[in-house]
Amino acid sequence: MKKLVILFASLISFSFLSAQKQNDKGLYIDDSSIPGLASGALFNGVISKTQDGIKSEFTVKEGVITGEATYYYASGNKMEIGTFTNGQKDQKWVRFNENGTTSAIAFYNLGKKTGTWLVFDESGKKRFEMNYDNGEKTGLWTSWDESGAIAGTKDYSHTN
Repeated sequence: MKKLVILFASLISFSFLSAQKQNDKGLYIDDSSIPGLASGALFNGVISKTQDGIKSEFTVKEGVITGEATYYYASGNKMEIGTFTNGQKDQKWVRFNENGTTSAIAFYNLGKKTGTWLVFDESGKKRFEMNYDNGEKTGLWTSWDESGAIAGTKDYSHTN
């Protein structure tokens, strides 16, 4: 049991001492500075990093972002949550403003915009509704003014 505890503690220590970086193909790899540990192997695990004041946490499998991703403002408040599949935005993504109100809802299908996208103002009122199909604008797009009245529409329906 003692050996198991030492091994576990060592593995945890090594995970903090090693870093991950992206190679020239955009895959996350281990960049270990610890002698005897492999460097350059495809990374598997959770990456938490901060860049330009935005913290991100996401899961990587075989070097590719896969699964839920969460982004935070410098204040620590949640900025955006969504899912990646094989490195592509996929499924539902939700963005929040600094006070935690939903500011946008979007959908992707393996990196391509799809479905109905919504944008809300600071108070949570719907301001825009847009539709996408396979990355292309489609259907009726609508915008609303501050009072909730329709401010404009544009029809992107494709006619053959």
